[in-house]
Amino acid sequence: MLNRRTFNKWLGINLGALILGSTQAQRYPSRPITLIVPWSPGGSTDLTARALAPTLERILKVPVQVVNRTGGGGAVGHGAIAQARPDGYTIGIITLEVVLPPWVAQTKISADMFSPISLLVLNPVSVVVRKDAPWKTLQELVEDIKRNPGRYKASGTAKWGSYDFARLGFLRALGLKDEALPWVPTQGAAAALQELLAGGVQVAFVAIGEAASLVRSGEARYLAFMTDHRFPAFPEIPTLKELGINWTFASFLMAAAPKFTLPSVIDVLDKAFAQAVQEPDFVRFMQNANLVIQHLDRKRSLLFLQERAETMNRLVQELGLKF
Repeated sequence: MLNRRTFNKWLGINLGALILGSTQAQRYPSRPITLIVPWSPGGSTDLTARALAPTLERILKVPVQVVNRTGGGGAVGHGAIAQARPDGYTIGIITLEVVLPPWVAQTKISADMFSPISLLVLNPVSVVVRKDAPWKTLQELVEDIKRNPGRYKASGTAKWGSYDFARLGFLRALGLKDEALPWVPTQGAAAALQELLAGGVQVAFVAIGEAASLVRSGEARYLAFMTDHRFPAFPEIPTLKELGINWTFASFLMAAAPKFTLPSVIDVLDKAFAQAVQEPDFVRFMQNANLVIQHLDRKRSLLFLQERAETMNRLVQELGLKF
């Protein structure tokens, strides 16, 4: 047991820490903030972060620097966010990977290592091929894969990453094995689309918005979307469900801080992001990039993260994945 002198010393230290923490929170932010992106430049995570940064600077009245920390299939950047000092000056955008059991098992980085700030974006996934691909429809691609299992390759992100799960669920809905359309790991959608154009892979599974510029320039073509309904910007593209394939999939982008960041600091950031995602310039940018804004505050973001973790665990069991 503590004696009175030791107890008073312990109490004084902890009261001092609480007062210091409260004082820091009251004047937060007072210096630049680093916003970490775990994926390569040009992907939806990077585009969203860079579109938000100037607006966040105006709201928070401090510089907001976007830093790409790539590598390890998203592990380097997510790890940098999770391991940062929980003072609110290093935050980042986390993605679906943090609730994917194989990815979590390999990286040891999980959703409970973060303090959610704000859900920002839902990214429905598309099936993309090059402009000169022999398939004009998804049905033609599926028939070719069935005739020639393993002949064609696909990419979108790292092995066991979000877009890999989009592919796995797609193949499962078709009654096909993983080996029917092998996966080539890359450091995100931008790198995967470069592989597609270079001929290293024949199919890309990426967010609709990530391939939009290539589709509009005529370098690539959408075959289908993994959505419940047709996407307004591309109403001519069918959904998988319309084609008799019972599968939908969307990744997400969520602003987050390291675990144990003061709730008062999270509140400041939560309000800043809530305001930023409504700014007309940001809304226009996201519409032009075909990225779907889906804002939730910090409390609902935590519930969303927990629900997605449960859903992905069920999917792993259904797929019978071994990792």
